[in-house]
Amino acid sequence: MEILQFFRDLEPSVEQVFNFLEGRLGKLILSIAILMLATTINRLMHWRLLRETKATPPQTGNVRATWVRRKNIVWVTALLLVLALWSGQITGFLISLAAIGGALLIVSKEFILCLWGALVISLNKSLRIGSTIEVGQFTGQLVNTGFVTFELAEIGPSKKQTGRLLSLPNSLVFTQAMKNLSVYGSYGIHLIDFNFDKSVKIQAAESLALKLANEAGKHWIDEAERHFSAVERDNFVDLPKARPEVFWASVDEKCLRMTLRFACPLNKRGQLEKSIVKRFWVEYSEMAPPMPAQSQQNTQQSSMANTTS
Repeated sequence: MEILQFFRDLEPSVEQVFNFLEGRLGKLILSIAILMLATTINRLMHWRLLRETKATPPQTGNVRATWVRRKNIVWVTALLLVLALWSGQITGFLISLAAIGGALLIVSKEFILCLWGALVISLNKSLRIGSTIEVGQFTGQLVNTGFVTFELAEIGPSKKQTGRLLSLPNSLVFTQAMKNLSVYGSYGIHLIDFNFDKSVKIQAAESLALKLANEAGKHWIDEAERHFSAVERDNFVDLPKARPEVFWASVDEKCLRMTLRFACPLNKRGQLEKSIVKRFWVEYSEMAPPMPAQSQQNTQQSSMANTTS
């Protein structure tokens, strides 16, 4: 009986609290409390992830993806709660703006496209934190996604990270072609182009390029082959072979292009391209046959004649 009497005595105080929270000042205090709670939860999750990864550190990309996903869920939930608190005022505000709604949509077209772009990125299963993507002229590793922008750790022409962070609007997914360079996991297909004049020794150049590519990939080429076979089996697609291949194309009447295609880890593309290109041109120049003595003598005589004249 004493407990029931305690709750009866407590009822007026509870009603006063709820009446206060239903007012504008109460809703403002609740909104601030919700935002502070969301911030605290995010900090606690970040701290817990740090503790979990100290003993057995997993792959950085997986940890980053988990952190971004949880952070976005917390903030979306907090935003929905705040909107629910102010739903009455928001409804009235929207009704009062109905007359100029069309104009607002035109003015905020870019913002709406960014929100839709955020939805497209979040629903695209092949795009995740750590993916290497190319958008227009920008290439980088996806490190963060938000409601308005996404962030890339920039990768320069040398296929190495530049140390710069690109913040791009989500609306780019509707205006630029987005290439996911890591859609099939940690291995990808890399292309290196070599340009020659018409006097190129085709067989020698092709053999040298294949030799260098096989030497560079001897430690992972078999694993990449198995990886691509598993991806083909699981996703019902046909992928290029992991082993090096060479293709020739005519650029114009004076130039031929040789393209070397091979599989390699995505984080080694720049290092491998630099090594292969440097060794190729050094060894290819050494393969040029020495000029015969008679030809050298004729060349010298021709040069002296030109000088005399």
